[in-house]
Amino acid sequence: MKITHKTFLIILISCSLFAQEQIRIASYNVERYPANNNAGADLKKVLKAISPTILLTVELDGKDAVHQLLGNTLDSRYKASTEVNITWGTGNECAVFYLDSVVTYLGSSMISADTRPIGEFRFVTKSTKDTFSVFGVHLKAYPEETARRLNAVNSLRNRTIKLKPTDNYMVVGDFNIFTSTEPGFQRLLDQSSSGYFIDILNINGSWNSNPAFAAASTYSPTSLRTRLDMILISETLKDGLGMEYISDSFKIFGNDDGKHYGTAVNNSSKGTNYWFEQDASLGTSLINASDHLPVFADFILSVKTEVKEPQKLPTDFNLSQNYPNPFNPETTIRYSLPTAGYVTLKIYDLLGRETKTLVSEFKQAGSYNSQFSILNSQLAAGVYFYQLKVGNFAATKKMVVLK
Repeated sequence: MKITHKTFLIILISCSLFAQEQIRIASYNVERYPANNNAGADLKKVLKAISPTILLTVELDGKDAVHQLLGNTLDSRYKASTEVNITWGTGNECAVFYLDSVVTYLGSSMISADTRPIGEFRFVTKSTKDTFSVFGVHLKAYPEETARRLNAVNSLRNRTIKLKPTDNYMVVGDFNIFTSTEPGFQRLLDQSSSGYFIDILNINGSWNSNPAFAAASTYSPTSLRTRLDMILISETLKDGLGMEYISDSFKIFGNDDGKHYGTAVNNSSKGTNYWFEQDASLGTSLINASDHLPVFADFILSVKTEVKEPQKLPTDFNLSQNYPNPFNPETTIRYSLPTAGYVTLKIYDLLGRETKTLVSEFKQAGSYNSQFSILNSQLAAGVYFYQLKVGNFAATKKMVVLK
């Protein structure tokens, strides 16, 4: 089908943004920011590409680090947990930055732990009133420090065990854990008591210098060799009690499924890193910004309202605004079907030319997510449209691709 210029004019006039239904939470060890003097412009470029709703930073250095990162690196849409007193070494090194238009920050508290405090940052979403806590950690480094990491995890579990069974929570940051068998990691996952966490990747074994786990490596951009940075979630986030983790949305920005294991992420001799196909300089920016790669995950809001309540079928056809928007390199499109039917979901450019078919199949009634990535494509930055068709129903919305 060809969309005419007249149709596009109507779409452009009538198209409006719907309330955001998803949020992106990212964690980034920013290597003693701002002591890393090369981080400014490069860090700004990386964070713009990720476009998080909430960013938890690790390894901030000094009482003014939060204000500097907020003022020099993030755009004016963000606010920060400026009440947190940042201290390098054995003090707190975590802070959060967030889109005030999407979430309300409820405040923070610090959990005393060996050797650094663990931050608890609390939020509520403005559109759906989902509440959740983000625990920020920077556990003691080096393989021989297993006892200290276990001590810190026990301090965290002493807090999470007091949460309600319906509470949403996650722990993110630099765990400095090198194997799934480490006691501290096993304690995080221990389901013998409440307040446990779930490993999104669910990978078992020794992650350090092991090519079998290359796709999970977050350290470092110059030599991908081990998994240190993670996002672990509560059972409620996995099963969708209100706020729900979107399956397979966890990403390590700069790790191209382990193809650059043991070398720099911008090493062209190992092939083009698919994260940087639209902008090769992003690889160099990652190297200059930090000795870690950032990680992020996406969550959909208020999918279910009560535990064990059967999910109700949609009452109307609906095509939601993609999120994030604008985006680079990936975005999610959500749509709902009150009845079964043959579904097509296609991307068009401004001239009405079809550039990508995301869905073309028969689907049962229900709600669906479709991921759209500009990786491995020739799409330029600019405005595009996505159109859902099911029987006589058709809806079109606008999206913006960033470089």
